[in-house]
Amino acid sequence: AGYRERGSCTRTKERQRAMRTLILAVIVFAFQNHALPVTAPQISDLVGNWTGTSLCQVRPSPCHDEDVVFRFSKPHEDKITVQADKIVDGKAVTMGASEWTYQKSNQTLTWEMPRGIWKVIVNGDTIDGTLVVPDSVVFRKIHLKKSK
Repeated sequence: AGYRERGSCTRTKERQRAMRTLILAVIVFAFQNHALPVTAPQISDLVGNWTGTSLCQVRPSPCHDEDVVFRFSKPHEDKITVQADKIVDGKAVTMGASEWTYQKSNQTLTWEMPRGIWKVIVNGDTIDGTLVVPDSVVFRKIHLKKSK
């Protein structure tokens, strides 16, 4: 009789352990699937200096990999001014400035020019994107991080 009681007690403890594990799994699953949504940054949140790399994707070509600084300023409505500098011998050399369009709904910035379309995605304090030339070839990839 004592053996059966001990076995019954062991089975009860195993069931309790299994139930706790199941409840914990349900709680973890619920939190993973109901996490707070990430809010897209406002266009004004982009203001500042973003540093990183601009890497050539077509080789051989006259293109060179570059360390870059993109300076975001003057946000208004869905537009923001971007000054692009490359770093040469430790000094910023301005390549140009233009007005980019921000789509908050998908956190993208675009700039269309005769030589292609820049399209980048803002993800917190990083920006990743491409320059695609008219024949649909990815010519450059950039990766930027916002300076503090």
